[in-house]
Amino acid sequence: MSLPFEADDVVALQEAREEALQEAQMARVARRSRMVKRSRRERVEEQACRLDEGLKLISGLQRACKLVPPEVQKKPLEFDELPTDELRDVSERLEFDGNCFSKTRYIHPCYVKKGEEEGAYTVTCRLPVCTMGNSAIGDSLPVYSVCNKFCERLPLYRQLKFFSDRGLVGVDEQMLSRWMERTAAVLQPLYEAFYQQLLLSEDLQVYEVPTGDIRDKRPIGHMCATRSAQSGQVHYRWREELSVVVPERGVALAEPPVARELFVSAPGEGALSALFYTFMDECGRCDCDFAEWLLTTLRALPGYRGDVLALLPVSGGIV
Repeated sequence: MSLPFEADDVVALQEAREEALQEAQMARVARRSRMVKRSRRERVEEQACRLDEGLKLISGLQRACKLVPPEVQKKPLEFDELPTDELRDVSERLEFDGNCFSKTRYIHPCYVKKGEEEGAYTVTCRLPVCTMGNSAIGDSLPVYSVCNKFCERLPLYRQLKFFSDRGLVGVDEQMLSRWMERTAAVLQPLYEAFYQQLLLSEDLQVYEVPTGDIRDKRPIGHMCATRSAQSGQVHYRWREELSVVVPERGVALAEPPVARELFVSAPGEGALSALFYTFMDECGRCDCDFAEWLLTTLRALPGYRGDVLALLPVSGGIV
């Protein structure tokens, strides 16, 4: 019986097949390499954050900090530092410690691995994640505004006077409101998870009171407080309806579950007030400093992968 191919033909076909497989593998590696390089270049080309237009620090601490990627710290001799681009590689971040402002100038240069082309393999270190996103406003400023408004009942215009006296000019009430709204948006998953956990209690107590504008005392909605008689945890929710409705389930109370005078600064801020009142009372129940807990939680929530309920205040301290 004769074979359809000669022995030499079989060897040639096998060699051609091996070459085709190697070319396909090289093409996949090259395509993957191009994708990695492109993503790294896009990450390097992110815009550096600056103080908002009109926002200026005329007095306060000025710091400088150079951010070096971990791989460069481990093997510094394998990388060369590229010339710093002032528009791309320098960012600013503003913080407040309760007494004075401090502006840190972060320098995050690009590094290229030796033996590579300039655009082939570049690494850089970006700013730490912040509540305000890619912003020059640090977490301490929104925390300070929230605590002053809801704990100390300090109006926004008085906060602006306090800021200007300490060297920060260009802030307005709309800017402070955006800071607090962004803070509430970051805390929203924890706020909802806390409510769902509270509804699992078998001994709920509910109190709903008409709440008015702090300026003219005109009722603009209802603040509902849901309390667990066993643990003492209280959760506030805002209702725009002016009819008394017992939410979810539970025993309606004739007196408020906690000794707190509830108020809303302006129409549309009821949900914001309810969220912060919830965590303020929880911190008070656990004998925990609200400002310290809020700052720690805001820095932990972005990118947090665990159970958010673990970030709730704990007795005798913060998480």
